[in-house]
Amino acid sequence: MEWATQRFRQLDSEKAQRIIDAAVSEFAEKGYEAANTNRIAKAAEISVGSLFQYFKTKENLFRYVIHLGAGIIETDIGAILKEEISGREKIHKLMLLTVNSCELYPEYQQLYHEITATGNQDFIVDIARELESYAAAGLVELIKQGQQQGDIRTDLPAEVLAFTVDNAMVMMQYSLSTPYFKGRSQLYQVAAPSEFAEQMTEILWSVLEKR
Repeated sequence: MEWATQRFRQLDSEKAQRIIDAAVSEFAEKGYEAANTNRIAKAAEISVGSLFQYFKTKENLFRYVIHLGAGIIETDIGAILKEEISGREKIHKLMLLTVNSCELYPEYQQLYHEITATGNQDFIVDIARELESYAAAGLVELIKQGQQQGDIRTDLPAEVLAFTVDNAMVMMQYSLSTPYFKGRSQLYQVAAPSEFAEQMTEILWSVLEKR
């Protein structure tokens, strides 16, 4: 489904990006329910009437920015999966991708954290599941590739191993991008992001590696 109108798709890139940035900031800070389209329009330097010419409803705007952010990550994950490198190298690149995404797109990380919180409307939960399904399929594929190549253990199901990797990525993401989990990670004196990615790779590979 096309969440944005044809009029939005015809905007110049600078104006379109202002609207996207304003929407992401508002949804990330306030959550979907409390987000206000008047504030979004003001931050984007447009009228609220114009905003609704570009997106017919607040829900459409929300869905658009969510899927836009997911598309960035899907492209990066897909590229890693296609590389002809070892399973360990792929895990390391996924850890680095998590770190880089938190540095480059912190508000998208906060937004993801928001949509996975309890108490959201059913359609928001459905969005989260839809977004997670791509990463889940990619991680299962990665594990199965490693099992076929003899790099990754086969005594446990690929799905369980993929779930373990996914949980590590999610907690890394939260620890690097959301205030509560940032503070929590400090209790454990977590290393700087790039070193943290290397350490997590070592931990995960020690679990995944076939012996």
